[in-house]
Amino acid sequence: MAKLSSIAYYVTDKISSNDISLAEYVTTDCILQNKKGREVATNLPPQPCSLIRYQRGDVLIANIRPYLKKVWFADIDGGASPDVLVFRAKDGHSPSFLYAILLQDSFFDYVMQGTKGSKMPRGDKEQILRYEMPTFSCSEESIGTFFLNLDRKIHLNERINQNLPMLDRSLRVARVHHAV
Repeated sequence: MAKLSSIAYYVTDKISSNDISLAEYVTTDCILQNKKGREVATNLPPQPCSLIRYQRGDVLIANIRPYLKKVWFADIDGGASPDVLVFRAKDGHSPSFLYAILLQDSFFDYVMQGTKGSKMPRGDKEQILRYEMPTFSCSEESIGTFFLNLDRKIHLNERINQNLPMLDRSLRVARVHHAV
């Protein structure tokens, strides 16, 4: 089995918090639990500081309380707080495949085995890179594309489901007006 380190590495490039907008800032708080992506942060750091420079196609994971399964496939460039791990696919490897690997429950279970601390456990960065990836017979690109499309459909369905009560109310009002 291949290790995660054979297809990805941690990003260490830095960017100043002064050089990004609120929409480009990622913290552990704005990455959503249970692999649901992210929301925009509520505020930038109060003091100028150095952040990890991520780019479109990187995979960001909150490293505090890994059992919350906070992961996001970056669709923009920006800066992340130090408690966010930024993974980048190595040359010749698919970013979407990397995302598919890091979405797996088995990955988060593995990270939890090496955590340090009890109240706010953190993943062990060296141990994480030793994660033994499952082997697949399909190409990285096809697997990655499948998972990205599936992820997008899940998020779209969640948004549709959130709007169903409002749509139901609108239809009831329309029926009442039509009956009058």
